[in-house]
Amino acid sequence: MTGASDSSSDKSDNIAAPYNRLQDTIAALRDEVKRARVLHKPDEPPPRAPQLHMLVHHEEHRPHLFRQKLRVNLEIFDDILDDISDHPIFQNQSNNPQLPISIQLAIFLNRAGHYGNAITLEDVAQWAGVSVGSVVNCTNRVMVVVLDAHDQFICFPAGDSEDSDLAWKFAESRTCPEWRGGFLAIDGSTMDLFTKPGYYGETFYDRKSKYSLGCQAVILPHNLLIVDYSLGHPGSVH
Repeated sequence: MTGASDSSSDKSDNIAAPYNRLQDTIAALRDEVKRARVLHKPDEPPPRAPQLHMLVHHEEHRPHLFRQKLRVNLEIFDDILDDISDHPIFQNQSNNPQLPISIQLAIFLNRAGHYGNAITLEDVAQWAGVSVGSVVNCTNRVMVVVLDAHDQFICFPAGDSEDSDLAWKFAESRTCPEWRGGFLAIDGSTMDLFTKPGYYGETFYDRKSKYSLGCQAVILPHNLLIVDYSLGHPGSVH
C-alpha cells in the first residue's frame, strides 16, 4: 500500500510541477511590471533624412521634379499659398507653433497627388521630416481651407464675363454649327478606390476591373477650368 501511495504522490507532483512553474513565471513577470511599469523597452528611433528642402532646389533648377512631387507648377503653388495663408485655421494660441503654411501645403499636395502604397503616412512623414500626427494635422487643416473656398473657385462664370466670351468664341471656332448652342464641355472618368467598400462593394466594380467612383466634370473648353462636377455614382454605372 505504501508503494502505491508513493507512486500516486509522485504522479500528482509531476502534474502540478508545470502549473507551479507557470505560476512562478507569472508572479515574476507581475513583479517586473510593477517595478519597471513598461512591458517593452522602446526601440531606437529610426534616423530621418527629410527631403522637403529639395523642393527649393527643384523649383529653381528642375521644375519638372517639383511638379512631379506636388502635382502643380511653382506658380500655382504660390497662388494657392497666397489664397490660404490668411485662414484662421493656421492661427493658434498653443505654445507649440504650427509648421510654416508652405510646408503644410506641400505635405497636403504630396498626399493628394499620389495614390496607394506610395503615399502612406509613414512615407510622407519620412519625406517631410515630421511625425505621422503632423502629417495628419497638416492634411486636415489644408482640406478645411479647400472646402471653405470651394464655392469661390468651383462656379459657373457670369454670362458677361471674359471667360464666358472666350468659351463661346472657342466653341464657334472648333465645332460644327449644330453644337454652337452651348459653350461648356463635359467629360467623365472614374476615381479609383483604395480597396473594396464594405457595403455593396460589388456595385463599385467597374469595367476596368477596379473599384471606383464615377466622376463627371464640367469645364470651359478654352482653358479647361472646372466649373462644376458630379461625384458619387458607383463604378458599375457607365
